[in-house]
Amino acid sequence: MRLLLVTGSGGVLLDLVALRPWWERHETSWVAKRAADTTIALDGLPVTWAPESIGMWRALLMLRRERPELLVSAGRMATPFFRAARLLRIPTLWVEPLTRTGPRPRVARLAGEVLTQRPSRPGVYVGELY
Repeated sequence: MRLLLVTGSGGVLLDLVALRPWWERHETSWVAKRAADTTIALDGLPVTWAPESIGMWRALLMLRRERPELLVSAGRMATPFFRAARLLRIPTLWVEPLTRTGPRPRVARLAGEVLTQRPSRPGVYVGELY
């Protein structure tokens, strides 16, 4: 399966890196915000560096170029990608950060499926990732 993982830096990056045993079995590419932690964690992986405030048009172009079968993200950078994925009918998966306790952000409502790290949250409970 071709996966596109979209991430900023910090905890959202750690959430996606923690899923490595799953995503490394597939053909993966990344869109990430360039930062010290993303540069180190994604070293050697196919990455397109992008600003955190990327627009939907650019996201649409990247999705057409990458042609993923599934789009996965854990951060707000996913919003334009999830909107573009909806237009292209690409399934989306949002990994809810463990620290999220309040209402779901808009990006989660755009996702086709939500993985949650807390059993009390709606979605597919996967437990703590790290």
